[in-house]
Amino acid sequence: MVAKRKKINKFNKKSKKAQVTIFIILAMIIVVAIILLFLLFKKPNLQVEDIENPQTYISSCVRDFTEEAINILSEQGGDIDPSPSTMFRGRNVTYTCYNANFYMPCIMQRPDLSSHIENEITNYISPKTENCFKALKAKLEQKNYDIEMGSMELQTKLQTGQVVIDIKRDFKMTKREETRRFDRFNSVINSPINELAEVAGEISNQEARYCNFDILGFMIFYTEFDIDKYRPGEGYVIYQLRHIQTNEGFVFATKSCALPPGF
Repeated sequence: MVAKRKKINKFNKKSKKAQVTIFIILAMIIVVAIILLFLLFKKPNLQVEDIENPQTYISSCVRDFTEEAINILSEQGGDIDPSPSTMFRGRNVTYTCYNANFYMPCIMQRPDLSSHIENEITNYISPKTENCFKALKAKLEQKNYDIEMGSMELQTKLQTGQVVIDIKRDFKMTKREETRRFDRFNSVINSPINELAEVAGEISNQEARYCNFDILGFMIFYTEFDIDKYRPGEGYVIYQLRHIQTNEGFVFATKSCALPPGF
């Protein structure tokens, strides 16, 4: 009987050791799985700056400000400082076609909206781009580079599905008798703002001619756009465009053939 008890005790001890071993293995598996998941889904560090590659640094810096400009212009009818304008959902929105007189068709305020937006982006980002170069220069000088910069020429081009920023500037960096020279920088931002501006221009032209725009007829042929029309006040209309594929929008106002209050 005593021998039998000893066997049982030995069996229980082995069983407990086996259970502990299993728990340790399971715990290790769980820890490893958590580490693997963390590494798999960890977002890359986008804050690392490659300052010794001036073209990459400037492109990234300019892209941020260009996207900022595009967002403002899209919500305000193509103007950084809207005029003439009306208030819509807490923002001033530009009249792309406007007539203050009653009964009269509107007059185009932005005959070439795409070119106007190009100029607005250029004016908005030029001083900020200059700051990008100054920051780059300062950081390179901290790494013992000698920097020489010429004058800057910046141009914005709206293309199908893209906004291209082209910068011409002589930039020379020297360290330990090794010199690298650059004379051109660019940044490309994916955005349908050019297509949205073209639609806004077509709507404004029809408002100027007919005091109206046929939304349903247009969307039958141009299925890549969604258009909403609001009449929040007397005599003016807010158009809200959406590029279906990218979900990016553009808002603008018109005032054409307005009726006096009470009619």
